[in-house]
Amino acid sequence: MYFRFRGGWWQEATLVGLFILITLSVAQGWTHGLDEAVRAFCRDHQVTLLRWATIGLNKLGQGVVVAWILGFGLSVLLWWRKRRWQVFLPWAVAFFLTYVTLGPLKIWTMRTSPNSTLPNAVEFFNHEALLPPDSYAMGYPSGHVVNSIVWWGVITLLASRLWEIPMRWQWVMRVAPPVIVLCTTTYLGHHWLTDGMAAVTVGLLLDRLIHRFRWEVILPR
Repeated sequence: MYFRFRGGWWQEATLVGLFILITLSVAQGWTHGLDEAVRAFCRDHQVTLLRWATIGLNKLGQGVVVAWILGFGLSVLLWWRKRRWQVFLPWAVAFFLTYVTLGPLKIWTMRTSPNSTLPNAVEFFNHEALLPPDSYAMGYPSGHVVNSIVWWGVITLLASRLWEIPMRWQWVMRVAPPVIVLCTTTYLGHHWLTDGMAAVTVGLLLDRLIHRFRWEVILPR
């Protein structure tokens, strides 16, 4: 058996429940005050050097960087060493799960970014955001934050098959990027705080599903 069906699904159920709670709270407007207060704080504390640093650090959640350059690149390198097609499975599973969840959720909720000049930018189902000058209504949940959780989990898994990495550094590789990206994407105004909070629940859920596969059997060291 290559997938752990047993072992309890309460953690996954909890994450789904939290995502529904956050989504309902945003839809009802309960979190608008918090989101707008965080946006105002970030706008009032823009420092040029810090902004450039956050732009660079935000790449830790960019799909091209984590999925293709790092994730796929490590898969190819591992295949070169092992000559087994199974090395591409972690990448394929992560790509599939993020593709079928993020896109539909973003399209459905139709939320623009804090950088928008629309008076109702914080709201869901924002048809005005589809029109110029915004032409963007795919902010919820944050794709960068989901990527930083899912893909750094895959990157750590693949890297641990290539090199001996102490567990504490594997922990850092998995925890640091999501924390950093949640902060940077909020500070830069790319996403509302609740976009990031919802993304944490989605990312952790997908990460849980990915790591239910018995990679120790599929990809032995």
